[in-house]
Amino acid sequence: MKSNILKTIIALVFLVLFNVIFFLVGGTEHVDSVWLSYGFVHAAYLCLLATPLFCKSGKDTFVLSASLYLRGLFYFFTELVIGVVFIVLALDSITWPLIVQGLLLAIFIVLQLMSVLANDATQASMQKQRTESINIRSLAQKVQSRMREMPDDDVRKQVVRCYDALIACPIESYPEAQDAEAALSAAVDNLCAAIEGEENAAIEKAAKRVTFAIQDRNTIIKQCRMR
Repeated sequence: MKSNILKTIIALVFLVLFNVIFFLVGGTEHVDSVWLSYGFVHAAYLCLLATPLFCKSGKDTFVLSASLYLRGLFYFFTELVIGVVFIVLALDSITWPLIVQGLLLAIFIVLQLMSVLANDATQASMQKQRTESINIRSLAQKVQSRMREMPDDDVRKQVVRCYDALIACPIESYPEAQDAEAALSAAVDNLCAAIEGEENAAIEKAAKRVTFAIQDRNTIIKQCRMR
C-alpha cells in the first residue's frame, strides 16, 4: 500500500510541475495549436506510465522489459521537447503540430506493440525451452538415482553411459520428435525397472534400448534443425 502511494506521488510530480509552469507562464487563454501540444505531452507521459502494464515480471524478462521502458522514455522526452516548441510558437494553425506529434505518437504505438508481441513470443519460447530442459533432465535424474543401487561395476558403466548421453541430449524439442521422446521415456522406465530387478542381462539390454532411443531422438532433432 505504501509503495503504491509513493509511486502515485512520483508519477504526479511531472504533471503538477508541467501544469503549474504552463498556466503560470502562459495563462489560460491559448490558441488551438497550444492546447493540442499540451494534450500530446500529457498523452506521452501517460504512455510512459502505462509501460509497466506491458512488461512481464521475472529476472529472465528484465532485458525484454527494459527495451519497452527505454522506448517509452525516448518518446516522452522527444514529445516533451517538440510539444514545448510548438507551445512557444503558438501557431495559428494546428496542421503542423498535429502532423508532427500525431505521426510521432503513431510510430511509438506501432513500435511498442510490435515489441510487446515479440517479447511475448520470446518469453513463450524461453518457457518452452525450460519445460523441455526439465523433461530431459528428469529422465537423466531417474537414471542417476538408480545408479547408486548397482554393485556390478561393468554393468554400472553402461548405465553411466546412458546417463551421460541423456545429459548431452539437446534440450529443445519438435513435434516430429514426440514419438521418439515417448519411446525414450519408456526405455528409461524399463531401465530403472531392470536395475531394481538386479538382473545384469536385463539391465544391459535395457541400457542398449535407452542408447538407441537417444540416438533416434537426436537424429530427428538434428534433421528438424537443418530445415
